Parts: sequence; structure tokens; C-alpha cells
Amino acid sequence: MDIERELGAKLKHGLKTGEPMKNHTSWEVGGPADYFVCPANVEELALIVKYSRDHDLPLFVFGNGTNLLVQDGGIRGLVVKIGDDFSYTIFGNDRVKAGAGTSVTTLACEAAKRGCGGFEFAAGIPGSLGGASIMNAGAFGGNIGEWILEAEVVNPAGEIEVIPRRELNFSYRSSNLPEKGIVTAVTLKITPCDPEEAKEKIERFMSERHRRHPALASAGSTFRNLADQPAGRLIESAGGKGMRVGGAEVSTQHANFIINSGGAKASDIVCLIDQVRSLVREKHGVDLHPEVKIVGEKL
Repeated sequence: MDIERELGAKLKHGLKTGEPMKNHTSWEVGGPADYFVCPANVEELALIVKYSRDHDLPLFVFGNGTNLLVQDGGIRGLVVKIGDDFSYTIFGNDRVKAGAGTSVTTLACEAAKRGCGGFEFAAGIPGSLGGASIMNAGAFGGNIGEWILEAEVVNPAGEIEVIPRRELNFSYRSSNLPEKGIVTAVTLKITPCDPEEAKEKIERFMSERHRRHPALASAGSTFRNLADQPAGRLIESAGGKGMRVGGAEVSTQHANFIINSGGAKASDIVCLIDQVRSLVREKHGVDLHPEVKIVGEKL
């Protein structure tokens, strides 16, 4: 199998081998991808999906890497990044179609400028719309899923398909989108709003995020909140703030953030996640579940 000739030569951006995933994750850790591609459009993505299927090649797809922990051994097979080529917005009267690579914050700000309200809560959520839709990202009482009208995907057969709202299920930090295929765009409903009021709301949400969240490399909230209390509060009351393994540290600013304080390895973060879970289980009898996705192989 000559993947560089058979597939890479057909892609606008080509194909890389041994690409370090630490260059593509907000935690700034992660080993190499066997094969790494950035499709330029939906048709290229469909070609990639068909190639991986026909050659029985493992396929992993990601966006901005803001909710992702890639282990130090890297990822086998074909790794696909949905990047800037999938970043766009098309506004209509009562809806907006946005590419999966669109920054969630950009979408919220662009909508507010046009007097289109609804997802001011999303301003400041890290990452791109595709990943945010898959995990039903949310903040300040709102979530992305409640606004989605339909999703465009490349299904497992390599076909472009539009999934209507009635076939989409969203729950806390999850959805059934992964089983539908690779998200390439979503259409969201919008409601009229006063642009100045929306701008003020966004500024307030952003200010609150900057006040509460650490600036060092992280993947946002590490653990899912419980129905009745935030994970960060449980970790803090258990004495978890400041815990360290190598270069990984439980932030002293927000206990649900594990930060890369410098030179951390993925194995440091995984070990610290396990230690925090054990601590909270011992102190509170509660089992925390990671909100981040852990992928790849150990060294």
C-alpha cells in the first residue's frame, strides 16, 4: 500500500507521516500520527473515508484538539484534521449554516453583530463547531445541541448526507452524531436580538471565563460535572488543588482544569487524572468521569 501516492497525491494539502500530535492539541502533548491529512473540502473527506474503508485502515478524526488527550505513543492509521477549510458561516433569515471547522466563539460573535441571538453563551468555548456539536458543548446554562436544526456528515460509507433534527439526540456532553458519520457542517436556528445587548452579554461571559479559567495549556474542564454539583468543587474540597505528576498540575485557579505547567507528557496527565479520581472517590464516594477524550497508544 503506497498511501502517499494513492491518497496523498489526490489531496490539495497532501499527506504527512509521523506528524507530532502535540502540535495539534491544546494540552500540547501527544505522540505521532502514522498518517496525517487535512482535507480541503467535503469531497476530499469522502475520498479519505472511502480509502480508509477499502484498505481497512483505522481512521481518527478531530478538530481543534481542545478536548483531546493523545497518548505518547501516538495514533495508528489515518488521522484527519477538520481545519480552516471547513470554517465558514452562511446566515439566512432564521438560521445559519456553519462549517465544522468554524470557531464556536467566532460563530457567537458573528451572529451577535448581525442581530442574531441565541448562542452568546458559546463565546469563549474553546474549539470548533464540529467537536462542540458532537459533545453538545455548553456553558452558562446553554448548550449547542438545543440550537441545531440539521447536521451535514460524511457517513461511514463515504457518502455526503444531511441528518435532520428528528434523528439527532443530544444529552449532557454527548450526542448520537458520532454514529452518523463525520460532521462537516451544522445548521442552527437563530432568533432576532439587539446587537449591543448581545455584545454586552458576550463580553460578560468572556470576562467571567478569563477570571475563572487558567491561561496555561489545558483541555478545558477535565471531568464531567455531576447533576447536583460541579466536579471542580468536589476536587477542591477533597484537597486536589495543586496536585502534580511531572509537568501536569491540577490548577490552583480552577480545580477541574489539569494544566501543562511545562514539559508535561501525556502519561503525566493520565496518571494525574487517575489520582484525582481516586482522591475524590476516597473523600466523597463519588466516581468522576473524564470529559476529555483519551486516544492513541502508550509508549
